[in-house]
Amino acid sequence: MIALWLFAGLAVGALSGLTLWGTVARLRPDAPGRAVAWILGGALLRWTAAAGVLIAALQRGILPGLLAFAGLWLARWGMVCWLGLGRAAPA
Repeated sequence: MIALWLFAGLAVGALSGLTLWGTVARLRPDAPGRAVAWILGGALLRWTAAAGVLIAALQRGILPGLLAFAGLWLARWGMVCWLGLGRAAPA
């Protein structure tokens, strides 16, 4: 049961990373003003999801809280490495 908090953190972290990647891929200098609202709304949604998982896990104890945090951390760095290393380095 405790390992589920690690998987919950991994899931929320991966979802957060993917939505952030999608947002950055759509950024354009000529984007309309409502694009800023979508970006801020997405950030608020990502922060709320991460905070919700951490709060729910910490209500169960310190070990579930640490596992949820580790899942968030591993997913975030996994996404950074996957997206960063997936592209060819400039020659």
